[in-house]
Amino acid sequence: MVGSVSGGDAPGLLTAMMNKKTTDEQIAVQVVKIGLDAIKSDGEAAIELINSAAPGGIDVHA
Repeated sequence: MVGSVSGGDAPGLLTAMMNKKTTDEQIAVQVVKIGLDAIKSDGEAAIELINSAAPGGIDVHA
């Protein structure tokens, strides 16, 4: 495929394509990390709410 590029900078094109793929993968990783941080934050908030409940705790059967 690279050999079929005529009159251009085939290695430069290949490098640009590889850089774009790397950037796309880095963005995907960051999106996953943000999602995990949000889930962790929600869990911590739930634990804090449970811990701040009345001394008897939360009645889960009510």
